Amino acid sequence: MRSFFLFITVLLTLQTGSNGKAVDDLAIQACAQQRSETGRRGWMGGSLSASPDALSQESQKSEVASAEKNFGSLPLYFIENQGQLDDEVAYYVKGSDKTLYFTSRGITFVLKGKRTEAGERWVLALDFIDANPGVEPNGQDRQKTVFSYFKGKPGEWKTGISTYCKLVYSNLWPGIDLIYSGGTHELKYEFIVRPGSNPEKIRLAYRGASAVSLKDTGGLQINTPVSNIDDSRPYAYQIIDGATVEVPVFYAPKDLPKDGKYIYGFDIDDYDQNESLILDPAVLVYCGYIGGTNMDSVEGIAVDEEGNAYVVGSTCSDERSFPVKIGPDLTYNDSGSVDGFDVFVAKISADGKQLEYCGYIGGDDVDTALNIGVDSLGNAYVAGETLSSPLEGFPVLIGPDLSYNGGYDVFVAKVSADGTHLEYCGYIGGAGTDWSGGLDVDCQGCSYIGGTTGSSELTFPVTIGPDLSYNDDFDAFVAKVSADGTHLEYCGYIGGSNDMGDVGTGIAVDSIGSAYVVGSTFSDESSFPVTVGPDLTYNGGMGDCFVAKVNVAGTHLDYCGYIGGQGYEGAWDIAVDSGGNAYITGFTDSSEGELFPLLIGPDLFHNGGKDAFVAKITTSGEHLDYCGYIGGILEDRGRGIAVDSLGSAYVTGYTKSTQSTFPVLGSLDLTYNGPKDGFVLKINSKGSALEYCGYVGGESLDYGEGIAVDTLHNVYIGGRTMSPDFPIIAGPDFLYNGEMDGFVAKISEVSVKTTKPRVKKHN
Repeated sequence: MRSFFLFITVLLTLQTGSNGKAVDDLAIQACAQQRSETGRRGWMGGSLSASPDALSQESQKSEVASAEKNFGSLPLYFIENQGQLDDEVAYYVKGSDKTLYFTSRGITFVLKGKRTEAGERWVLALDFIDANPGVEPNGQDRQKTVFSYFKGKPGEWKTGISTYCKLVYSNLWPGIDLIYSGGTHELKYEFIVRPGSNPEKIRLAYRGASAVSLKDTGGLQINTPVSNIDDSRPYAYQIIDGATVEVPVFYAPKDLPKDGKYIYGFDIDDYDQNESLILDPAVLVYCGYIGGTNMDSVEGIAVDEEGNAYVVGSTCSDERSFPVKIGPDLTYNDSGSVDGFDVFVAKISADGKQLEYCGYIGGDDVDTALNIGVDSLGNAYVAGETLSSPLEGFPVLIGPDLSYNGGYDVFVAKVSADGTHLEYCGYIGGAGTDWSGGLDVDCQGCSYIGGTTGSSELTFPVTIGPDLSYNDDFDAFVAKVSADGTHLEYCGYIGGSNDMGDVGTGIAVDSIGSAYVVGSTFSDESSFPVTVGPDLTYNGGMGDCFVAKVNVAGTHLDYCGYIGGQGYEGAWDIAVDSGGNAYITGFTDSSEGELFPLLIGPDLFHNGGKDAFVAKITTSGEHLDYCGYIGGILEDRGRGIAVDSLGSAYVTGYTKSTQSTFPVLGSLDLTYNGPKDGFVLKINSKGSALEYCGYVGGESLDYGEGIAVDTLHNVYIGGRTMSPDFPIIAGPDFLYNGEMDGFVAKISEVSVKTTKPRVKKHN
């Protein structure tokens, strides 16, 4: 007999608001305890080893302020109560603007607004209704970190208090467990309903709320005078024969508000065994800002084998507000320029809570970057463009070229694994204007740069190929940099004779060192170096996309062809899988009637305006495996693409289309925030359908720019935002810094297989 396992998973997010007053006796006692403890000589934390009597009053205040300021960026700990609080509290989570107390009868939230005076709190309780009495939470996944309270005489101190990552209420209702995990800004809870148990037994009640309402997204909003709490839309699923099967589930009010309580439960649909149901439930794991008080933008992202994310972008913020740490340069270089930019590079810890390093790369003039890669040792490789010469402080070192060539030059730099310094940094360019369009790194530590150049072979450092002759106003180019950074292994053009030019926008490298370049061209087949495919005929309009594979030696193109229709196309990024299949994304306004090469999906119908598109090219390059639209009725653009080990593609970009036409699906944000949102989506390995698709954004302008995927199929995206209400979770920075900030986010998923679910009803 197959087991029936039902998980109802909810994310609970706290947002700070205005003032309020405490209303719960337990919480009032807890607040008094808090004030007593923080007003004395100690603060919980194993790092305070000095005697309390040896700490001055100013030192105490400094320790407390520092701990409160930094708590939001620390890992989550459920702290065990070993006598430091009221006996009714079993565990608690403490933050600067909120504290959560876990008891046998429910959870108490002590909330503090950012502008409240010391001591003012509002208390909100979440009660378990008609639950089994006396069920105590038990900590699981014990952590090495311990906390200590230095209160009163030494004999009364509570030291070495255990911490846990998870709390479990076993058999809270008959056959139903409740599990808590997550963070103080995001609390995840799951109900596990065992076989034969009835999920309708689950009943919860909020006390102390001003209002509880069901949002358009399907989530709950709990309002208090101090803070708001958002419970995200729930989802439920079974695991049947090793496959995950989604079950439709909704919040359901159980009674009208009475005695100050808002009681609710869950309505769960029957299970239909006649239809296959596929949902890849993606969950935002962390999401945070990176920036200072001026303009900042994350443009590229990579991830290492341990789940650390590496981002690159550009900033106008100096070290007074930008979160510099360790290196490679802690000093902003454009301090004399009103509109100057420095490149920045940063490494984010695997949990997203902190920056491992963050520093500048630049000179006195404008320096920008779009691309980053990482090798197996954790060295980061950055490519961009610069107007800064060595005399203007650009940090040239080793190569590949130590001489500035004029105008914008492309640069490439390798950052040490610890982030403290550059291993090499040099130019790639000529007398004209040169731009970086993409970067990738092979297993030998050689970096590959794709881009655009207006420099002829008289000054551009062409060597070996694939084409040593400049073709017209702008050509795409491809270059391979030696592992030690001293020289170019090869460098050559990809282009035709049209005076509107050819632009290289992305590059990827496969396991044997073949480079794949993507871009846009106005050159037809009479001059553009088409060979093999996927399309050897220029389609006209405002330009076609092109994709080309460069052989390992760099001497020639293994294939090169167009992707486009009679309208306007632009390619932006490329990825390659272990089999040598290439995946590209960009945008098009060519409809299906304008000969856009539609095949399989994910969408074969143009939605209006500019649609994002995704295409997969076979290993031989002769034809497309699939090609389809992604979009709504307004503007949609694909900006970054990644592919996992199973051949599923992931795309990020930005859109102006609301959920009424944009193909939202799954458990990310399904509601458009406007006026422009970033998005992230997953396409199945056949290219026939989306597995999930959702927005990442707030009330202002948001752009998804770069994307990466790890071996566990977690997705990492980077971009830029002007939204103070961006969906921040975990970090690395919870606070919007002004004008425009970069952002980085990690999205987790549960692997889903196609299956036929059976019917299961609850009476």
